[in-house]
Formats: sequence, C-alpha cells, structure tokens
Amino acid sequence: MTSLKYVVFCFWIICSMPAMALESTTPSSESVTEEIVALLRETEEIWASQDTERLKEQWDLEDADPIYLAGEQPNFWIGWEQINAYLDPPKGMKRPTQAIRVKFYDITVRQLAPDLAFAAYWMRTDMKLIFTPEPFGSDNRVTAVFRKTTNGWKYVTYAEAFQAPNMYIQTLMEKDVQDDYQEFFDEVTGKEK
Repeated sequence: MTSLKYVVFCFWIICSMPAMALESTTPSSESVTEEIVALLRETEEIWASQDTERLKEQWDLEDADPIYLAGEQPNFWIGWEQINAYLDPPKGMKRPTQAIRVKFYDITVRQLAPDLAFAAYWMRTDMKLIFTPEPFGSDNRVTAVFRKTTNGWKYVTYAEAFQAPNMYIQTLMEKDVQDDYQEFFDEVTGKEK
C-alpha cells in the first residue's frame, strides 16, 4: 500500500470510529493537550481575523500530502494545491464568507506517537456568507491529526463532520446564531447588515 493510501486509510479509520479509538487509550499528557489546545486557540484567532491565508502557518508545510475536509465540501482535499486554493483563493476571486467566527470546545487529545497526536472536538461556527440573507451558526464535530515539528504542533489532517446536511437545516441554523454575532459582523465588515 502506498504511503498516501495508508495515511488516507488510517485517517478514515480514525474519523469513522473516534469514540472507540478514544475509549481504548489513555489521554495524552497534560503538556501535549495544552500545546494542542494552544494551537486550536491560535486557529480561532486567525479565523476571527478573516485572514485565512495565515491558517497555512498552522500546518506542517513539510508534509507533502496534507488532508483537509471542510464540512461544506463533497470530498477530501489532498495536497497543497487543493488546500491552498481553499485557504488562499487566487487574487480576484471573491471570498464567499463575509465574516466568520470559529470556537473549539470539548477538546480531547490522544498522543499517537512521540511526534503525532489526534484530537476530537466540537467547532462552533457563526458566519455570514455573501449569498445568504441572514447569518447562521452550527456546531460540528472535528477530528485532526497533528505532527510535532521544530516549530511546535502542526496540522497534517483535518476533517469536519456535520451532524446533518447543511442546506436541509439552514433555517434552524439561522435561528441558532448567537446574539452577539451581529455586533461582530458589523465590526468585521465595517457596515451593518
């Protein structure tokens, strides 16, 4: 099996059975958990800045085949060409997100090897897209694998998993936007809705 196929296979196993994987092992050391949580907090700050190009700084750039699954996408992106197109769209391409705020919670970290760690957590997202009349929010499951580098822990895989199809529950998500999002939206965009 090629190394990429092996990584995809392992990632599929981890994503499809996270509860079993977490129950069968002991938690990571407190320091590894703190370091992964710190990376996640930095990731939240980058999303709030709306400067998604900076998200690449959170990844192991030495990894030739990173894997990313955004909840709104039909399939995994494998490799930098696809991931870069998402995080840093070509100049002139209008970004669909007007303002997005991401918060991670209920974070569980499991160290897989001295230089690898797995995390399972929830992601709260409040956002306004250019083509939606109202902002909406959602809580989604996330799994990620991190590699310890000379610059600290970095993402090598990332996958979001909605509990139900986004478009089917659009109205429910619009009702679920946190009360203070409008103020955040106005601040980020410099205008009112």
